[in-house]
Amino acid sequence: MLDPKALSEMAARYADVKDFINNEEETKASLVIPLIKLLGYDPYNPREVRREWAAPFTENDGKNYRDKMDLAIFDPTGAHPQFVLEVKTLGTDIGTKSPQLARYIAQVNDLHFGIMTDGCHWQFYGDLENPNQMDPGPFFQFAFDDPNADWNRIGRELKRFSRDDFDADNLVKDAENAKYRQAMIEKLSHVLKKPSEDEQFVRWLSDGIYKGHRTSKVMARLSNIARDAVEPALYKVMSNEFIERLRDRIINGARAEAVEPDPEPVPEPEAPAPRKGVVTTEEELELYEEVKKVCVAAGYPAEDIVWGDTTNYFNVSYQKKRNWFFRYFGDSRRKNVATMVPVEEAQSLCPGYTVEKCPQVFGESRVYIDSVDQVGGLGSLILKALHLNINPAE
Repeated sequence: MLDPKALSEMAARYADVKDFINNEEETKASLVIPLIKLLGYDPYNPREVRREWAAPFTENDGKNYRDKMDLAIFDPTGAHPQFVLEVKTLGTDIGTKSPQLARYIAQVNDLHFGIMTDGCHWQFYGDLENPNQMDPGPFFQFAFDDPNADWNRIGRELKRFSRDDFDADNLVKDAENAKYRQAMIEKLSHVLKKPSEDEQFVRWLSDGIYKGHRTSKVMARLSNIARDAVEPALYKVMSNEFIERLRDRIINGARAEAVEPDPEPVPEPEAPAPRKGVVTTEEELELYEEVKKVCVAAGYPAEDIVWGDTTNYFNVSYQKKRNWFFRYFGDSRRKNVATMVPVEEAQSLCPGYTVEKCPQVFGESRVYIDSVDQVGGLGSLILKALHLNINPAE
């Protein structure tokens, strides 16, 4: 992994110098070359790094001409370019596809990767879909001005382009795998959220279960059954052990500290210390009583507000333990509660609290609190979360 601390320091450097960069050369010197050095290349050794590198091209009319690429990174022999960089002045929109970068990937033998950057935003392109044809979109990108940047993850991706680790064949394979994996994640997420809308999925799910002829009426019936079957199936799969492993991947790989912290920064949540079995604390029960008090005051029967505990979080649920609507993470250094209320709405319901997007496996939004004494001030959020639980279609 490329040192995440070094990347965070580069982001801090960007914030410090960005107002003084006015042209492409300053962008290269202040923001691009430092990252090249961090990747392990010597920017002053032309065997490895060449500036204004020109390669011969043939136009459609058969005429030869030379075009320059801002930077080219070569293999240790200095004979083969590994990837090229097109640098624009800081602040330039690099969202559009670069014809120059595409031309290099199309006509330079064994060149599969190119980078577009303005020093702040970095886009990594390849020819993963068709050999020697630049893909329409980047397979990896990051920005130094992103307050939510996960420098651990970015460091892992960038290390593939480092001097010691660059391997074009493995990089192509890994990039393809990442693209396919992300497509599968999105497809699965869509199906699991709205299974009744995917007829192919419903047919697969009911295959061997429903033996009769599948008319449109039958398919509508099976679609409704599939919708009701998905959530219990996920609960069955997602054991405490599974949740703990997944949670560790999310929280332990959480984003690094923000580049420009608030005047009084609060540390990011940490993974809780391992607990032997489920231990329900007085604090968790106190939180439950506070939530129940809000619900009862709004007219809900006290016996309908129940609780359940796991090794990772404490749930307040409606009627059944698995039917949670308010989730408490009390073992983190920075305590927080999660709900299925969309983050924008949660922000409006919790003025004065820090609210952010929650990892999907745990909910939609989370609110940071200092102690359970603050839960009483989250009444509007609690009731909205309960309402969404009872009326999920709204």
